[in-house]
Amino acid sequence: MGFIKDVIDNVIDTVVDVVDEVVDTVVDVVEEVVSWVIPAMPELPEFNATPIDSQDLGTQGILLNKRKSDSSLPLLYGTRRVGGNIVWLATTDDNQYLYVVLALCEGQVAKFTELYLDEQLYATYTGSDTTYGNTTIIRSGSNLTSPTPTLPPTNSSNLSIDTDHPMYKAVEVIDGVDTDIFPTEFIWFNGTDEGYDYGDHFAGEFGVNRLGWINTFKGKGVCHALFRFKYNADAFTGLPKINFVIRGKLVNTNLSGTSYAYSANPALVLYDYLTSTRYGKGLSASDINTSSFTTAAGVCNTSVTPYSGASSQNLFETHTVLGSNTKIIDNVRTLVSPMRAFFTYTSGLYKVVVEGTGSSALSITEDMIVSGIQVVGEGKQNRYNRVTASFADKDTNYQSNQAIYPPRDETNVGASFKYATMLAADNNEELHFNMTLPATTDYYTAEDLAELVLKRSRAGLRISFSATSEAQNLIVGDIFQITHSGMGFSAKNFIVTGITLSTAGSVNINGVEYTADAYSYNTKIVQPSPPTTFLPNPKIVAAPILTSITDTAVNITEGNLNVIMTVSFRGTSDFFVDKFETVYKKSTDSIYKSAGISSNQVREIPVESSTTYNVKVRSINTLGYKSAFVAGDHYVVGFEDPPANITGLSIDYQDEIAVLKWDTATDLDLAYYHIRYSPNADDSYPNSSILVDKVSPPANTVVVPAKAGVYFIKAFDLLGHESLTANSVIGTVTKFAGQNLATTITEETSFAGTKSQVVVEDNALILQGDDVTSFDSVSGNFDDKLGLFDEIDGFESTGTYTFANQISLGAKYQGRVSSFLNVDQLDRVSSFDQHAGLFDSAQGLFDSAGASPQMDAKLFISTSDDNSTYTGFTPFQDGNYEFRYAKFQLKLTSAVSSQSPKVNNAQVRLFMMDRTEKAQNIASGATTKAVTFTDAFFAEPSVIIMAQNAAQNIQTAVTSKSATGFSVTFTNAGGAAQDVTFDYVATGQGRAI
Repeated sequence: MGFIKDVIDNVIDTVVDVVDEVVDTVVDVVEEVVSWVIPAMPELPEFNATPIDSQDLGTQGILLNKRKSDSSLPLLYGTRRVGGNIVWLATTDDNQYLYVVLALCEGQVAKFTELYLDEQLYATYTGSDTTYGNTTIIRSGSNLTSPTPTLPPTNSSNLSIDTDHPMYKAVEVIDGVDTDIFPTEFIWFNGTDEGYDYGDHFAGEFGVNRLGWINTFKGKGVCHALFRFKYNADAFTGLPKINFVIRGKLVNTNLSGTSYAYSANPALVLYDYLTSTRYGKGLSASDINTSSFTTAAGVCNTSVTPYSGASSQNLFETHTVLGSNTKIIDNVRTLVSPMRAFFTYTSGLYKVVVEGTGSSALSITEDMIVSGIQVVGEGKQNRYNRVTASFADKDTNYQSNQAIYPPRDETNVGASFKYATMLAADNNEELHFNMTLPATTDYYTAEDLAELVLKRSRAGLRISFSATSEAQNLIVGDIFQITHSGMGFSAKNFIVTGITLSTAGSVNINGVEYTADAYSYNTKIVQPSPPTTFLPNPKIVAAPILTSITDTAVNITEGNLNVIMTVSFRGTSDFFVDKFETVYKKSTDSIYKSAGISSNQVREIPVESSTTYNVKVRSINTLGYKSAFVAGDHYVVGFEDPPANITGLSIDYQDEIAVLKWDTATDLDLAYYHIRYSPNADDSYPNSSILVDKVSPPANTVVVPAKAGVYFIKAFDLLGHESLTANSVIGTVTKFAGQNLATTITEETSFAGTKSQVVVEDNALILQGDDVTSFDSVSGNFDDKLGLFDEIDGFESTGTYTFANQISLGAKYQGRVSSFLNVDQLDRVSSFDQHAGLFDSAQGLFDSAGASPQMDAKLFISTSDDNSTYTGFTPFQDGNYEFRYAKFQLKLTSAVSSQSPKVNNAQVRLFMMDRTEKAQNIASGATTKAVTFTDAFFAEPSVIIMAQNAAQNIQTAVTSKSATGFSVTFTNAGGAAQDVTFDYVATGQGRAI
């Protein structure tokens, strides 16, 4: 034990010394960084540069379990498989238990995903990444204090152990009985600064405290693991080789704020290293052009598809292990290498620029060049016709692999870059270049970088000159064009690789030839698989091939939408596979359901529409061994597709009503038809109001008020989906026989009536909302704002407006009342890009989305006989009403906070119908005869008097004519009143009730 304690003390002392040396070195490195990133004429990155602790950090070195007291603690970015440094070994007195503490890397890391013991996968962890600052412990069981582990380990949540691993279970004779034991136990710590005390688990007679690892040894800030192995000859032949696949450092993913999480983005990783005062350069944010790192991060996150049929992946990622003994500048080179970037020191700030396609920042002509121009072509030493990139391949358990460009299969290689073509151009001389990519673990990324290096090498003209002051706005990484007749250059593109200002005021420019093709991501050929030979293993069962997952809407029974999901797969060439098991679940569920075990290679499963399902299929051989599941996800459309657009809409006017008719929809899940109307024939569907909310099938007609304007129809299904496009028909009848306009009230512009949760905006009535009238009126940062771009809290869901005007009549009349509402849809969306379709094809206003309306404006009516007692407001529909006084109210509603009806004006018209009243054989008497109409007219009617058998020269005089009656006097030539029998016909409008 004394030796082990000395080793631990040495390790701890060495770590402190290393940290001190790194901190002391920080100040000295600045000038080296600057001189490295802006050399006078830079070469390609030093891909093969050897760091100080390269033996520990090479592809194989990081997988070893080292026992060196002077090994540096590595810093892990991205995901890598690592070994570790054994900082403590101890055995119990009887040598049955071996304890190992393994320091893995700098903390805090996200999690480990895989644990390998002797090159074989032992445990897999599928839990979430750790939260920044929170300690995470992953352990193999809860019974870690048991001196003899005879029970299977009760794992941490999301931790699974391969029960077939030889170190998982063994047989041991205990008290004369063969007993299963479980000889491997471990605890993994994510490396937060608070550390972790193993003694809480491995305590007692066989605990770590008793053996020397006391509770003050917490490994603060170091990701480490403790293993306890129980000796068993069948399980162990020596100390196992231990490897973890670790998702590494948590870095700041929001450079405009603070949000630490796992990320392999090269720009974010570089920023973390530069700003860390613990293991990096220790720069402050004020020393860094943060926006350039944010821009670079976005470029690195560009989604690319490496080969046909592949899943998309990020353009660049960093997966590397850095050494604390390595010079900071060498670590920076490593971090820059996977993203083809310039790392510059410009205007007092560190900046990163990812090389890529782009446009020229400046066109330089001969009159802008103030000194001789020098152009150097590429030499053989910097010109290649084949580039080989070596890297640790994540697809081969992080073993060393090579990507070659051009690859052996040149199917996707351009004609000018095929190997034979380049070889011929180079006089059949093999110009090969080998490079190492220390921060790349993806085959296709490695090939892409090799392709870039080769193409850059073959378009390698280098240029230098002094230019006038116009060039001082260029920065390293900018593209510029140069036109020079002497050099034969006409708008030839170069990239700035160096720029300095001279005392004379000129600008010295260094550049390298730019070709956009070098940066285009070209589809690769699938990585060739290494040949393998093996003898059949009955426990290894080939998985089936999942060929398709489809769904079909079948029918509707008792309101249920029946959908069948069909899972099809192919069997394998494994002769012993005789059946297949299919399981499935909703993506939101945690437990799979069985779809049966049989030899049938098609499964039909009843499912629900608009739901994502996870499906898994595996093979089972005749011995009962099962393959791994092959999985697929399928979003069940089923009845989700919208109903078909309605066709054949027509209108038939029948006096004061109109009959709308259309072709019957054939959708299985049709729920109803929806009718909307606008008085403006040129309005679109969103700018209309509901006329008939629902017409249930099988009906395909509906009676509506006869109006001039446009009528719209859509179909809705049982899930609420609507037809994509509304059908419409325009009605042109504006006047009906026998109707006479009696009075009109109009509400518009100021809308001076009573408002509740509605406001007037731009001379229109809308629902109330917290509207932004000025861009600068919003508090806080623009990019921190949640919700809608031009609106804060959203529109109210409902509001009312009571008209300022009402209809007041001299008596109670019966008349026809008709309304005309001019309504637009106001739809405020959260971003400009949220609008569907083409910008110049959108209907309506600039800030109206043109989306399906989920708003409406309805008119309500309240009547009274005495202007005191009114009925409640009831929904208004064009038709005949009886009242003396009438008030009107608009109700504005919206089902979504982003929409509001926009009422430009609202008009109510009262029509009185033509009416004739007549009477016969009325004796006037020798006086003035007063006649009262049976029902008063709305206004004074016209009256025709017809006297019966009256003597000649009888004069007829009608007086006091009004809406209620008239007086008539018959006189002779002498003016004396005469008794005459007469008839009359009164013609007017309206009828008093």
